[in-house]
Amino acid sequence: MLPLNNIKVLIPRPVGKAKEFSEKLVELGATPIVFPLIEIKAINSKKLKTVFENNTYDWIIFTSTVAVNIFFKTIKPSSIKSKVAAVGTATQKELEQLGLKVSFTPSAATAKKLAKEIPLNKGEKVLMPRSEIAGRKIIDILEKGGIDVTDIATYSNTPVNYNKKDVEQVFSQNINVIGFTSPSTVENFVALTRKFKIKLSTPHIVSIGPSTTAAIKKLQLKADATAQEHNINGLIEAIKSLY
Repeated sequence: MLPLNNIKVLIPRPVGKAKEFSEKLVELGATPIVFPLIEIKAINSKKLKTVFENNTYDWIIFTSTVAVNIFFKTIKPSSIKSKVAAVGTATQKELEQLGLKVSFTPSAATAKKLAKEIPLNKGEKVLMPRSEIAGRKIIDILEKGGIDVTDIATYSNTPVNYNKKDVEQVFSQNINVIGFTSPSTVENFVALTRKFKIKLSTPHIVSIGPSTTAAIKKLQLKADATAQEHNINGLIEAIKSLY
């Protein structure tokens, strides 16, 4: 018997970002239920192009695979002369597939670890392309260390518009696990269930990493497991640990 045989896993990943997760779950015998809560849209493309072309940066820091994908829709990988940092292995892999060398990844895939461990010298210039709703923790840490940070919002996270019938249909499928991959998916999920007064009967909630777990707790839910490796493989291992 496969390790996740007959387990139904809700995947609230952004539109178009659930393929890898779904395929790996199927291989383990699980049934993925894709329920995208966020639509990602590129923003400030002209501003990014201008900022990039008119400045020289010592480092470019990528804090998600989405940030990588959006950034390189505007900027050619061959034009990168700066050192490149990635928040974790998934982001590193995305960059390496573009032919880029990743000079730094932190010991754990969190923005705080990245900011504290990256080998920057005072006065160096850093470019950070990120979500428009990203927190400032990493920027505050870097700026306190004397780093010149250019923070540019390159994509938006827009909630997908569902009606009550859509949501009820999803939850009628006897879901066993919800696999959260970002704080914004948690926030949109809770907003949706509260809007339509839907009670959660799902036994397990699993988180991809500390920031997502913090969002789960903040919204008064319980994370039954947090991935040790903060990527899709780690999330799947966390789900397997429950069964």
